[in-house]
Amino acid sequence: MEYCGGAMSKPKFIYQLMIRCAPELEDEFNKWYNEVHMPLVMKGGMLKAANRYKVTDAIQTDMPTFTTICEFESREIFEKWLASNELAVAKVDREKTMGGKDVVWTSRAFYEPMIHFGE
Repeated sequence: MEYCGGAMSKPKFIYQLMIRCAPELEDEFNKWYNEVHMPLVMKGGMLKAANRYKVTDAIQTDMPTFTTICEFESREIFEKWLASNELAVAKVDREKTMGGKDVVWTSRAFYEPMIHFGE
């Protein structure tokens, strides 16, 4: 594996989730996601960092409204997190809070690092 960039930083393993949300639910969804869901899934310290993004109108796309990119140090830690009580609690809360609403987790994928460019 090669690493390019000034700091020779090692890229993380990432877990990407894409979420489609009805426009009229965005405020409610974002408040819950930011204030309840992410703190629940980050308990225990296995998930090192997460970034959320909202699709823009800069280009025409049919991609889901939101994506979250979660960073893990290794595949083993990710697999441990998948089986964790913290994630189980977050899933129960997600179903209780967002179940039946027009909010859909459309895709999930886990990526291993290949190469880092830049800083």
